[in-house]
Amino acid sequence: MKILITGASSNVGRGMIPRLKAAGHDLVLSDIIKLPDAEPFAGLPFVQCDVQAGFGLERASHGCDLILHLPAWHGIHWGQKTEIDFWRLNVDGTFWMFQAAQGAGIKRVVFLSSQAWHGHYDKYGFTKRVGEELCEYNRRNHGIRYVAIRPADFTPWGNDFVNHYGARLLYGGVDREDVLDCVTLAVQKLASELPQGTEAEGIIANAVRPNAFTAEQIEGWADDPLAACEKVFPGSRPLVEKYGIRIQHKPGLSDLGEGAAAIGYAPQRHFGTFLDALRRLDTEGGAAAAHALHCPY
Repeated sequence: MKILITGASSNVGRGMIPRLKAAGHDLVLSDIIKLPDAEPFAGLPFVQCDVQAGFGLERASHGCDLILHLPAWHGIHWGQKTEIDFWRLNVDGTFWMFQAAQGAGIKRVVFLSSQAWHGHYDKYGFTKRVGEELCEYNRRNHGIRYVAIRPADFTPWGNDFVNHYGARLLYGGVDREDVLDCVTLAVQKLASELPQGTEAEGIIANAVRPNAFTAEQIEGWADDPLAACEKVFPGSRPLVEKYGIRIQHKPGLSDLGEGAAAIGYAPQRHFGTFLDALRRLDTEGGAAAAHALHCPY
């Protein structure tokens, strides 16, 4: 397929470009800023666009089969961006993307939503609610198939591998690679042709971590977090104590929802896989190796 990636310089955009290229798709990149002539952008067609007003989207979408729509202000921008900023990029940008899709005859859209959708009346979550409503509106009125992906928090963690990455996998975080897997599967799902006469589908997929424990296993966690963690993740106590991993609060269970099964999403990375990585680092290079690890994205 020929795929337009809006917001190509974003975290997800930079991660998806090599994946989609490797899968054999032709790509067109767009962003409000000019992209550098360097990997992963080098050699790919680029159209500078301001999705907030729709400028450039019509030209960028011409001849494409699918739009991967990524531009948004997120929770990390809460203090720097106003309600107007959030609305213009997250809502107006999505509206104009769908207008361009209609004009170009594009019937497939992957829309990056957020778990912030559950914050119905905050300035971020509300815009994602409206964005998903625009997806459904265009499905019902213009036959555009879509997968709306709701990732949990996967913001770059700097050099705090232990707590900003590892501990978050107990408390609502998700590994970026699992998010990229979810987006990849969404594209694959929409690449398949629907049987003749089948109604265009709309799928909501939660890009969240897998459940590495049951509700019964974490019952009473807050009473003795080290003991509870050791039961679920044998051998964890020495690492938790050595690295001061913050596990005091009872973790929760993830809700994959029905959309995960619809696209085949089965996340692989959780607190246990983090502990495995930390154990290898500790064995090979000690605490210095673990603390020197920097976020690769």
